[in-house]
Amino acid sequence: MSELFYQYQLPIQVALPKTELLLEQPIDIENKLRHLLSLDLTFNGKKTNYATHSMHAFAAKFPPQLPQLFINHLTRPGEIVLDPMVGSGTVLVEALLAGRKAVGVDLDPLALLITRVKSKPLNLIKCYQAGKEVLESSKRNVPVKNLNEIKFHYDISALNFFSYWFEATVIEELAALIHNIKKVEDADIRQFLEMVFSSIIITKSAGLTLARDLAHSRPHRDLNRVGKINQSAFDAFAEKLQISIEALRSIAYIEEKGAIVRADVRKLPLADNSIDLVVTSPPYAANAIDYMRAHKFSLIWLGYSPDSLSELRRKYIGAELKATKLDFNSETANQIIATLKGIDENRARIVAHYYADMEVGLAEMLRVLNKGKAAILVIGSSVIKGVDIKAPTVLAELAEAVGFNLVGIAKREILRNARMMPTSHASERNGIEARMHEEGVIGLVKPK
Repeated sequence: MSELFYQYQLPIQVALPKTELLLEQPIDIENKLRHLLSLDLTFNGKKTNYATHSMHAFAAKFPPQLPQLFINHLTRPGEIVLDPMVGSGTVLVEALLAGRKAVGVDLDPLALLITRVKSKPLNLIKCYQAGKEVLESSKRNVPVKNLNEIKFHYDISALNFFSYWFEATVIEELAALIHNIKKVEDADIRQFLEMVFSSIIITKSAGLTLARDLAHSRPHRDLNRVGKINQSAFDAFAEKLQISIEALRSIAYIEEKGAIVRADVRKLPLADNSIDLVVTSPPYAANAIDYMRAHKFSLIWLGYSPDSLSELRRKYIGAELKATKLDFNSETANQIIATLKGIDENRARIVAHYYADMEVGLAEMLRVLNKGKAAILVIGSSVIKGVDIKAPTVLAELAEAVGFNLVGIAKREILRNARMMPTSHASERNGIEARMHEEGVIGLVKPK
């Protein structure tokens, strides 16, 4: 990504406050946040699949009630909410439903696609008509009959990927669908149909691939599924098209618009003091949840080459890169790095790289946040080489080091099925498996 991109300041039009808002007492952000952190933040038993939240499977989504709570109590209608690691767009949808402006930032192409579709009201009749035409055209004239005929659209690495993870009949139907989706002229409707297409590949159940645990970012080729995939991609697309249109109906009345930008939390294309609330869920360290491993199952069909996705994956926070810097303005971080270094220096440097990336990201969140406003980070830890890396504690200390005031760290139980955490097929739990029962909710305020 070019430096010019990062120099661009996102033009967010902020309306002047209405007269009645000027008469309201200002929100006591710090005391309000302290109270919110004392509540039960698990939301056990709450419905999470309302609005557009269930349009596409996505690993480790937090319940929409979590950002909803902070948005409703720490901002007023018309103010701007930012999620700088937007993932599947849960924060943006909740912000827009609450009448706030919303900004989402991410590097992941599929995350951006899902978030754009989930947060933008569309003409439902046109969406249905376009989807129906795509489906009928694909059924009527399947343009490809074997891998040799789609070689002009995909490189050899993509073809090899398809043949390894998909059966021949499924490849033919998926190729027909995406071929016709690409012909749709309206960009918004085309993106909607691409999202529907992706959602029939990356599913909570086994779906159309030979992969096991695909939606949990831990795909493994399941030989027991070879020759046993009976579902038609056409039928799956038709069913999900209808479901997705019904989901979009729930946001048809939204007046505020979301700005979704492909950028990096470590260099946000936003002006200083331009955001009223940050709510985000940073990734786990050391690719404990490896989003690209799952997302490439759709992205390669959408035209991304496997090599380009591998290169992009290296830029993500949490990538398994090794840091040269091993000391931080965090006593806890330094203790963990020293302990890990005595066990496995490579893993110590990978964890240090994660800490360093998050330190830069926290400094950027502080920069763009308005004075006196709050940032909420929902972060889980993991155990690496038997060492708990204490991510919530470390990030809180790093946040204080870059200039935030720490209001508190709450703990919330992770409901594994609701959060769609990875499952273990090993007898010994390690890594993210050993810490997946709880996560920290860090409450921060930018000093006035």
